[in-house]
Amino acid sequence: MARNFSIIRRRPGIVDLLTPKLANTKGYRLQGAANFDGTFTTLMTADISSGYLDPSINPMVLHSTNSARDYIRIVFNPDTFNGVAGIADSKHFWLRFVPVDNAGVAGTPGNPGLVLVDGEHFGNSRVVIAGTAPTGAAVANSLQLDLPFTTQDLYLKNEEATGGHNLYLAVLPGGSEQQVSPQETITIFHGPVDTLLVRGSGGTAAFSASFTNYLPL
Repeated sequence: MARNFSIIRRRPGIVDLLTPKLANTKGYRLQGAANFDGTFTTLMTADISSGYLDPSINPMVLHSTNSARDYIRIVFNPDTFNGVAGIADSKHFWLRFVPVDNAGVAGTPGNPGLVLVDGEHFGNSRVVIAGTAPTGAAVANSLQLDLPFTTQDLYLKNEEATGGHNLYLAVLPGGSEQQVSPQETITIFHGPVDTLLVRGSGGTAAFSASFTNYLPL
């Protein structure tokens, strides 16, 4: 599944990612938020000619890549933006990509993508996310959440009180949906799941989800 960016390395104090070069795009902007349903704040706008390297990171600790012609590289320390976007190196957080054209006009933000803590990539510890799905009449109105590619053993619960709104879940854009009633929990065990599409029926719906790594380091 195509994504706006791919994280190629996650270590303490380092998020190293690549985003494809796009036509008529000069600026490659990342926005961050502590949660997918929170307010996203601009972290930086990388230029097509130079990418972005956080001044707090020693470039000598980074490995070389062969993708300079087709991708923009962005490397940053989450703690640099703790007072700006509320993200931190010690907690998982969310990023989304915004293209900026040659005239400096920002385009449509992409889907929120989850960035794990470095330690969450190891072993079989369970990662938990929670928030609110928007209201929508069909899967096309869902909020798409991009999870790490190595996600498995998904548990998802509709946290609405009894009598509240139903939640609808899909795992592919435009795919079939499953209804999750208030206080109901569903599980998905058949291999990796890297995307959740969620919406509430008749109103927003609070939910939580947890998963483990499909191929832990």
